Amino acid sequence: MTTHDTVELLAGGIAHDFDALLDAIMGHADALTDCLSPGDPRSVQVAAIRQAAEQAAALTQRLLAFSGTQPRQLTMLSLNVIIERARPTLQRLVGPAIRIDVHTTPDLSTVCADPEQMEQLLRHLAMNARDAMPDGGVLTLATANVSLDPASAAQREVPPGSYVELSVSDTGVGIDAAMQPHLFEPFFTTKLRARGTGLGLAMVQGVVTQNHGHISVESTVGRGARFAIYLPATRETAAFRTSSDHGSKAGRGSETVLLMGDDLVQGFIGDVLKRRGYQLLLAHDERDALRLASGEDAPIDLLITAGRDASAVVDSLRLHQPRARVLDMPLGKPLTPDALARRVRAAIEREA
Repeated sequence: MTTHDTVELLAGGIAHDFDALLDAIMGHADALTDCLSPGDPRSVQVAAIRQAAEQAAALTQRLLAFSGTQPRQLTMLSLNVIIERARPTLQRLVGPAIRIDVHTTPDLSTVCADPEQMEQLLRHLAMNARDAMPDGGVLTLATANVSLDPASAAQREVPPGSYVELSVSDTGVGIDAAMQPHLFEPFFTTKLRARGTGLGLAMVQGVVTQNHGHISVESTVGRGARFAIYLPATRETAAFRTSSDHGSKAGRGSETVLLMGDDLVQGFIGDVLKRRGYQLLLAHDERDALRLASGEDAPIDLLITAGRDASAVVDSLRLHQPRARVLDMPLGKPLTPDALARRVRAAIEREA
């Protein structure tokens, strides 16, 4: 095992463990916020806890992406929709001195990717562009359908075929040619150490690699930089839409949910679901879960697995209670109580 492989393994392991704690910290902070009346002075302290946890979560996401182990919720999506959804956030990140131009291809092929990862990728590239344009400038986001012939594909170390190109360009200071080969190395940074960890572009490359794609950079000092990402294209219909297309609200329920996870995760998820009317069965280990999955205690409508190998429990559930649904809640993606409740409701209501 190389030193790089060892660093990846260590980074991924630490990040996974730490994210389990952050899930609980942010979840309980959100739950506490819900309990405070408007104007309660304690809400300032709770907001500070939430903000600090979010900053820690952003760092662990970079570590997970760098290690290639970041949890994903894959779906067919259009990068045009991702840009549309992310644009307001990106404008806030780069500030009013930077104009964002968007040039998207109307008949863009879909890609199979995690929408949150794609937005995360755009945010990091936008922040890099912002730092390269301290006096303002133009950030350009563009998409295109491209076909890579064998020579072009070999140059990018991907199979030949159809790809979607996502490019992020700026009119900033540019990147010295000597630095460009090192940009995606972990902990390499062109910024002052106080302003950067050196994990941003390593995270971006980790996301791209995890999605079987390629990222390249073209830059000339004084003439800006262009990052081009190539992801395998598919002609399948996009399943992901903008958040405005999802009208479902985090409603209540009365169904019975079997929850597998450690005490911290159970505490957060359990508190959210109990306050919304669900009946909870908590499994502290696999033996406990197998007993509950048999249905002897109560019929189960949904099994939630949070960072646990639950294959044996799922098999038992399908045997004894075939109408029950299964929802895997991978660690590393902290959720608000409303987002968690929406995901639970959607899982219960989906067709078998």
